[in-house]
Amino acid sequence: MASLFASGLLAAPLIATGTASAAPPETDLVLAVHEEGTGVESTRLTCDPAAGEHRLARAACGEIEAAGGDFTRLPGTDPQVCTFDYRPVTAVAFGSWRGEPVRYVQEFPNRCVMEQETGTVFSF
Repeated sequence: MASLFASGLLAAPLIATGTASAAPPETDLVLAVHEEGTGVESTRLTCDPAAGEHRLARAACGEIEAAGGDFTRLPGTDPQVCTFDYRPVTAVAFGSWRGEPVRYVQEFPNRCVMEQETGTVFSF
């Protein structure tokens, strides 16, 4: 009897997975920016539908979608003139994008360069 119960518990997630495949996979991300001297800012972003604490959630989700969930391919902003000030900023994203794990860490020379390369995703 115990083995039947245990096998039922193991099979339950498989059954749930089969029926849940019609819904879009979950997207739930924690985004953070660390700037030397000022500390860490962070926010939560969910997509499908766009929500969470990110002030530009819809735009950020659209940019991640355009990059196919690959944070190294974010479209960024139109070219702008950034100063040569070296104030390192580290952008971090972790969680899941449509069911796939996300783990992104990238350092930029300053906030202007980060925003130019990552668009609204880390502008919160």
